[in-house]
Parts: sequence; C-alpha cells; structure tokens
Amino acid sequence: MKRYSLILILTISAISQVYAQPFVSVNSGLPGVGRGAVAFADFDNDGDLDLILSGQDNTYSPFSAVYRNDAGQFVGVESGIAPLENCAMAVADFDLDGLQDVVITGVDFDGSKTLLYRNTGNLLFVLVPAGFYNAGAGGDLAWADYNNDGYPDLVISGNWQTHLYTNNGDGTFSPDEAGLVGMNTPALAWGDFDNDGDPDLLMSGDAGSVGEVYIYINQDGDFFRLEAQIEGAVGGDARWGDFDNDGNLDILITGKDASLTPVSYVYRNNGDNTFSFANAGLVGTALGPADWIDYDNDGDLDVMVAGQNAGCGNAATRLYENNGAGSFYEFPAGLAYAERAASAWGDFDNDGDYDLVLTGISTGHTTRLYRNDLITGSFQPNTPPTAPGNLYTYVSGDYAVISWARSTDAQSPQNSITYNVMMGTSPGSIDVISPMSDPATGHRYMTAAGNAGQNDFMVFRNLEPGTYYFRVQAIDQAFAGSAFSDEGSFAVLGTHTTDQPLQMPELLLQHGIIMVNYLPVSRGEAYLIGPEGRIVETRHFAGNNFEMSVRDLTPGLYVIRLLAEGKQWTWKFVK
Repeated sequence: MKRYSLILILTISAISQVYAQPFVSVNSGLPGVGRGAVAFADFDNDGDLDLILSGQDNTYSPFSAVYRNDAGQFVGVESGIAPLENCAMAVADFDLDGLQDVVITGVDFDGSKTLLYRNTGNLLFVLVPAGFYNAGAGGDLAWADYNNDGYPDLVISGNWQTHLYTNNGDGTFSPDEAGLVGMNTPALAWGDFDNDGDPDLLMSGDAGSVGEVYIYINQDGDFFRLEAQIEGAVGGDARWGDFDNDGNLDILITGKDASLTPVSYVYRNNGDNTFSFANAGLVGTALGPADWIDYDNDGDLDVMVAGQNAGCGNAATRLYENNGAGSFYEFPAGLAYAERAASAWGDFDNDGDYDLVLTGISTGHTTRLYRNDLITGSFQPNTPPTAPGNLYTYVSGDYAVISWARSTDAQSPQNSITYNVMMGTSPGSIDVISPMSDPATGHRYMTAAGNAGQNDFMVFRNLEPGTYYFRVQAIDQAFAGSAFSDEGSFAVLGTHTTDQPLQMPELLLQHGIIMVNYLPVSRGEAYLIGPEGRIVETRHFAGNNFEMSVRDLTPGLYVIRLLAEGKQWTWKFVK
C-alpha cells in the first residue's frame, strides 16, 4: 500500500512539475482596457520593449497611452497620441528613420478616425496628415512593402471598404486601386505564402456573407484572388504562421461562422497554392486575438486564443502547445478570461522567453501583464540563430535581387527561420529598408518575423541609379534576431541612356520567358538550377540571344548558368 502511495505521490509531483505555472501575473499598474489594441515595441531604441495601449477604459471613454519600460517597470509618458476605442493598431518604421511609428484606426466621441503618428524620439509622437480611410469601429489595418521599393505600405479595411495606400517615401501616401474586397469587421495579415519574394494578403470577415476568407496573391504589385477552400469567420483574427516548419506559411482563423458560432481553424499550406484543413482541436473563439508564438522555446509555433466561446457568457483564454507532429494540446497556463480582447507578446524583461499582455472585458475592463517563468527545469532560454553569410547580388536595369545562405538555430528548424534586411544608400544606413532591429546588436524592436519572410532572397523593383549597401539578419520562431551579416553592396546604373546601349549580357524575365541578350558568343550550353541546388534543365543554345520558358516552374529562387568558349555567366531570378 505504501508503495502505491509513493508511486501516486511521485506521479502527482511529476505532473505538477510538468504543468508548473509558467505565467505569473505581474502587478504592472496598467489601466484596464477593453475593445482595444495593444503592442510591444522598443519606441526609444534603448534595448527593451515599451508598450502602447489603446481602447475603452473603465469609464467607457476612449483611451490611449504609451508606457516606457524602465528595467521591467512600465511608466506612463506624455506621448501625444489621441485616445480611440474599438480600435486596431499597427507599428512600422514608415519613414525609415530607425524609429518605430504607429497607426491606429477606431472611434472617439467625434466619430471614426485613422491616425498616423511619426515617432520623433524620446517617446514623443507627431500626427501626420496622411488622409487615410476612417475604417471605424471594428476595422483593421496592416503594414507591408507590397511593391518591393523598401517603404512600408498600408492596407485598411472596415465598414464595407478596403483601401491600399502606397508609401511615396516622402512622408505621403497615394491610394492604389488594387481591387480588394470591402469587408466589415475584418482581420488582415500580410505574408509571402507562395515564397516568391512579395507579401500576399489574407483577409477574413464579412464581405456580404458572414464568415469569408479572401487570399490575394501579389504578382509584382498587382493582386489576384486565390480560389481557396477555406472556411471564414467574422469578429475574430487571421494570422500567417509556419506551424509545421516546412517553409510554407499556414493559416490560423478565429471568429464567428455563418451561424454566429465561435470557431478556430488551422489550415496547412500544401506548397502549391492550396490549403488543407488541419484538425488542430482548438476551441472556437471570437471577439479576441489569435496568436502564433513559440512560448516554450522549442522551435515550433504554439497558439493562443482569447475571447468568447460558444454558449451564453462563456469566455476563455487558452494556450495550445504544438506537439511537433502537426497537432496541438491545451496547456494549463492559468490565463484570465477576456472578451473584446487584445494581446501582445514580447520579452519585456529580456530573460529569453516571451511574456504576454492581455486586455479585454472580464468582470470589468482589465489589462494583465504575465511574466513567462518557464525557464526552469528542462526549459531553457531561447538562443538566436547564426548570422547569414554568402551574400549574392543580381542586377538588371532597375531590378535587383539579393540572396544569402540560410542560417541555423539551436531550437528552430532551418526551414522555419525568417530573414530581415537593412539597406541604404551609404554604408550602414537604412534609408531604403528599415530592419526594425538594432544594426549594431541585432536586438529586435518588434516581436515579428523578418521583412523577407522565410525566403533566402529579397527582390527590389524600380530602384533609382546608385550604389546600395545591405546586411541581413536571421530571426527564429521565437522572434529572436541574430547579429547582422557582413555588408554587401550592388550598383544600379542609369536605365534611360539612349546613346550607349548596354552591350554586356543581360537577363530579362517577361511573361514566363527567360531571355538572355547580348551574348558575345554564338554557341554554348545553358543550365537551369532549382531552389534545392539541382539542375532542372540543360539546353544547348546557338546565337547571341537565348530564350527558355519557365512558366511551369514552382515558385522560388533559380539560377541560370551559361557556358561557352571557356566563359561563364550566371544570373539568379525569382519565379
């Protein structure tokens, strides 16, 4: 009997250690907020994450505030940001000055507003008259460089309209008639799901029939809807994330379906522009966030959902651990329930794991700061990946591609690592691409994937003549950044010269046809090398010009190599 009692005690002890409370509620002094948005960002570039909080306060009034991180304590500052509720926000360095700016859409007592704020340093923000669409209550917005010119562009959706704005690079924005569907209470996310070097757009919400998903493929800045069999939802969230670490972005969708029942779906990216339903076993959740986050530093993405569940008055915040085999099980994290909720993940105490801020309505308006204390026992701090190497450039006219060798990481598989590029017109500068990281240390100013996604290349279009300098950073599944690579450079020559035509061999890709012109030889062999380094096709050519169809290739980075008369020419191109 004593033996069985001892076994029972040991079993209970083991279970209690495995499920020890990882998240500790910290007395942060942050005000309770619901129907709002929250984000971590290092707004003052001092090496720790600050906090911006917006929404409805306990007096049912609009509220916004910025909090400076002082050694793990959050202190309110006079930021100049106006209060909004029923809002969404997004952070990016839109003017490429190395400081993180913020845009918020929502409502105040005067009506709907979309407000863009430029960070001037010292946690002070100045309103920029951008002329953005006022999406109103329940709208959403997201930044991404959709046209590959280095400047973050913005999409805004809500109240049955969707607007895309091109960043002109001079502090102004121009509307782009992209033909995106108008939605009510949408969720938006950018991600390069087809790995072709430009961000695609995921939209979930009400486009006339409750609960729809639209995926727009970005092809050189033009958008085409993908006919994907994905169940949509309204009043929830939509997120890209590679949960199975195969190098392809998968989809997480939450919200209410056509019958107004809360749902939570995961769809696996098959790598061929199709998606398959993954039976993830998540409880249906609406009116709150859905997050991909590697909370336990094991190299795969876990899931947190917060908000309303099925049944009258039911709400919960649930954390699901990725078992590494394509499914999830609920981890007893002890997080407070909240609906009309918002969340932000970030390592605010710089101890190597990701902490959580959760806001929402839970017997009143609430804001909870949870410190992640998993780094005990078998859990270890996350370590950053190795810095990328083997930088390569290809330039044709005002079109350029840079590429690099993939990094490795002690926790995250190589396919799951994303990459982050900084680029400027002088050594060490970021006036072409801001990395939202410290160039000297690699410290991330944001909890986010890199601006190149999971690609080992980045494409640029319509570059002005001049010399460009770039460096690359690797980012793992826990969003920790490596040191930056050594600096590479390339030159873009004038593209409108008429008196001196280009006589060096050049490669062009038009309408699915590779064309090599101005060859100084008349006979040789061409080798097409695929993304995995294997020869896909070998051809003989004759004449000073060469053509090859690449319409049937899968998306990725390819190399074409020409050998003739002891000479060799090599180009990289993106399909």
